[in-house]
Amino acid sequence: MTLLPLTILLLLHIPFVCSSLLSLNGTSVNTLDGSDPPSCSNTRSLWDIIWSCAATLFACTWTAIHTNIPGMDEGKFTVLSRRLGIMIMALIAPELIITWATSQFLSARDTAKAFNDAFGAQLHQARSDCADMGECAATLLSEIPTTDRANSPHPSALQVASRDFREWTVMHGFFAWMGGFMLYVDGKPRATLRPEELKRFIHEGSVELPIIAEADIEDRSKGDALSKGIAILQLAWFVVQLVTRYVHNLPITLLELDTLALAALAGIAYGLWWKKPKDVGRPHAVYWKTTASPPGKLAYEYVVDVLS
Repeated sequence: MTLLPLTILLLLHIPFVCSSLLSLNGTSVNTLDGSDPPSCSNTRSLWDIIWSCAATLFACTWTAIHTNIPGMDEGKFTVLSRRLGIMIMALIAPELIITWATSQFLSARDTAKAFNDAFGAQLHQARSDCADMGECAATLLSEIPTTDRANSPHPSALQVASRDFREWTVMHGFFAWMGGFMLYVDGKPRATLRPEELKRFIHEGSVELPIIAEADIEDRSKGDALSKGIAILQLAWFVVQLVTRYVHNLPITLLELDTLALAALAGIAYGLWWKKPKDVGRPHAVYWKTTASPPGKLAYEYVVDVLS
């Protein structure tokens, strides 16, 4: 799994290595030849430089990339190919990855705020108006005809107030935008719901508001402290090495400078994706109510039709 991206990294950066070896002050090309053993502690071979840069780039990009939830019919090879493609894009055009991460972060924040304003405020208002839930329930039930309560697919005010709504965070917003909610109709998966579709269906009473805690989303995420720690240690070791060589007036190759710049940009993207779940394999099921009329064409169904 790691040989292919490392090979790609080497092919992409060999021109930088060749140009940097010729520009070293006071250091000949023979000194950095991989076949010559180091003669002193300040001498590094060509492969030492390449391996250090490749390991740092791989650790930073592999950890920083947070892909969306794959489709129901996508295999492991497709998921891995997509991830490697994003990694290559992060190396060739890192500014595009930062722009993408920024857009996802802003969308996730706006989605969390929209759901909290729509459902959290409504729930708090209903609870504050009903100090005695028994008296409130009796009042609401007396105002709604029996036939309407039995036939209407829309939830009553009592149902909205009694829901165990949990405030949405940015992680919920990320989860919604990365395909975290799958609509099931008649027990079969229909399509992934966009946040605006989920919100509209909840307002219409066609689906229930998904109750999923942030801890449950984190449990689905594959990002652990070990992988993050290894990436941070690798980057810290690389930076300390460059700083030490700079302090002692030792030459630094262009490949190392390029690696440091790409690692810094990957760190920015990683910060924007800090709350985004990593490598989630399955979405959360949202079931269509049998009392509601069948849904129309969904946004992701249009995308599938166009691509097919």
